[in-house]
Amino acid sequence: MRLLLSYAILLLSCAAASAQEVPQDLEAYGEVYPAACKASERKALKSSLEALKEADTQKLWQAIDTLLCAPATPANERLVKQMLASRGETLDEDTGSEPTVRRRPPTNELAQELMAKGQAWRATIELHDEGLVLQYAPNEACISSVTFVYRGKKWWIFQTGSACD
Repeated sequence: MRLLLSYAILLLSCAAASAQEVPQDLEAYGEVYPAACKASERKALKSSLEALKEADTQKLWQAIDTLLCAPATPANERLVKQMLASRGETLDEDTGSEPTVRRRPPTNELAQELMAKGQAWRATIELHDEGLVLQYAPNEACISSVTFVYRGKKWWIFQTGSACD
């Protein structure tokens, strides 16, 4: 009987954990935005990356998917930290204030801060003059961006940014 009860508790806790892992859409201002970590959204984002015909998109996709959807485990943080440029910059903008640009060394804290951990909506990837830009909404009031550059046969996170209302 005890074994059966333990098994039932294990099944219920696994079911509860699985239910929490389903990405939820974001409802804001009368609009519904699909979660970037839903399978269909991931597939569309990966297709838009592949359509750009850039170098080594498989490694870049791994980094983008990790940034948007992965939990902040030590291994995932290490992957992000290894991509941070030694002279990367962060650009922050808030409504009504001047943009702030900071140089930030690659640290575990910065890597963890950059990871959306599944809290990402309206993700897009575009090619700009400065590099390949990933943009997403971490909540209903902000847009975050990560600019990747390809140098020395490797993708680097060159600039990060956020703009909030």
